[in-house]
Amino acid sequence: MQLHHAVLFVRDAERSVRFYCDGLGLTVLRDVESDNDWPALLGVESKHLRAVIMGNPDDPNVGQVEVLTFAEPVPDGPSPSEPAIATLMLSFHVHLDTVLPKLLELGATEFGRVTLDHGTRVVTVRDPDGIMVELLDNEPRT
Repeated sequence: MQLHHAVLFVRDAERSVRFYCDGLGLTVLRDVESDNDWPALLGVESKHLRAVIMGNPDDPNVGQVEVLTFAEPVPDGPSPSEPAIATLMLSFHVHLDTVLPKLLELGATEFGRVTLDHGTRVVTVRDPDGIMVELLDNEPRT
């Protein structure tokens, strides 16, 4: 078994696509709109949603990020805070010196940074909707 994708409920699909594609390098794999009984499945008001699925086209069956928006938007979640039970964090291996400035330009806010014992630099940011994203530097430290 492997994790196929994570679903994020977001305010603005285009803004999220810019963040995850332009900032992190994912590619849009599918962009669909669908009318179904989403109220029964997800407890939302809208029967119409837009789903944008992003990932790596060379390995499209793992590590996808799906953003959902609805015709009748879902309410805002709690304000971003320190992690608590049920907090979600997405983690990506990136070239930190390249990716972090892009994400900050695309609306990320830096949350914290540390260098791990073995030398890997790690930064956490919040995406434009407040979702925590961990960036693990994949560049070897000298």
